[in-house]
Amino acid sequence: MIPVSRSVVYWTLRAAVSAVVLTYISYDVDHADLRAALSAVHVRDLLLPLGLFLAGQVLSALKWWLVGSSVGLRRPVVEYVRFYFIGMVVNVFGVSTIGGDVVRALYLGGGRNAAVALNSVVFDRVSGLAILMAVGALALLAFPEYRLPSALSVALMAGGVALAVGWWTCPRLVRLLPVRNRFRRLVEGDLAPFWRNRRLLVQISALAAIFHLSQVGVQYLLARAAGTSLPFSYCLVMHPVLSLMLAMPISIGGFGVREGGYLYFLTRVDVDDSIAVTMGLLWWLMTALSGAIGGLIFVASGARLPRVPSRAAERIRGAV
Repeated sequence: MIPVSRSVVYWTLRAAVSAVVLTYISYDVDHADLRAALSAVHVRDLLLPLGLFLAGQVLSALKWWLVGSSVGLRRPVVEYVRFYFIGMVVNVFGVSTIGGDVVRALYLGGGRNAAVALNSVVFDRVSGLAILMAVGALALLAFPEYRLPSALSVALMAGGVALAVGWWTCPRLVRLLPVRNRFRRLVEGDLAPFWRNRRLLVQISALAAIFHLSQVGVQYLLARAAGTSLPFSYCLVMHPVLSLMLAMPISIGGFGVREGGYLYFLTRVDVDDSIAVTMGLLWWLMTALSGAIGGLIFVASGARLPRVPSRAAERIRGAV
């Protein structure tokens, strides 16, 4: 019997989730209404949300630059932006067998300081996730009139608290490891600014909050482009939960999960399901166009992905 790798099983399950949800949506949504909603979208109405979406990605790259620079990975900010956008094209179009976050860490590490570079990406992601959860929880508490399940508020607050507790306890828990343990030395040495540099924490928290608010603005503008009008407050409630749903690796490219999320939130405020699916597709279009720009940057940079050391490649393959 031929053994099936875990990666094949994993990708098959993700494809199955996307296929099942998209099949249900295709059955539930009137195709004529969906075609009409899509054809009513004008390119000019997408320019502003696309510009805001791209500005948010640059802002996120700037946050990563602050994180990386704090642990000695000093490069011009334009290099961080370039690595960030190349990572986006890998995530969106899957041009590599490793994820976009790993790709940008390998670029940043440049064959040296791979562990520090990877941890800068992880900390960048985790800090952004914590602020996203905080924004979502505050929005749900501030606008109870939307009558969303209280479990959402509880889950967001619990997740944010868990991340904060994990960050606070990490440098304390590593003291239980032997003094010469590699991970302990990494946390107490190279990565120490992630816990000790309060100015850094304030700066990246502020940038993360501005980034997430910019993406809420993109949702607001896309709703208008799709032919409906949503209160900004509802976009503020909706976007964090949708982002968390899309962050879960349970589908291929977010297809199915994204459209299902828009259907759930928008039909609750009497938006037609065809417009809800249209908004989901427009959000994908924003990411695809950003990925295409990342592709142009990748080609202009020589179209070469960073080489993965053999040991690191084995760890990455084992993790997927």
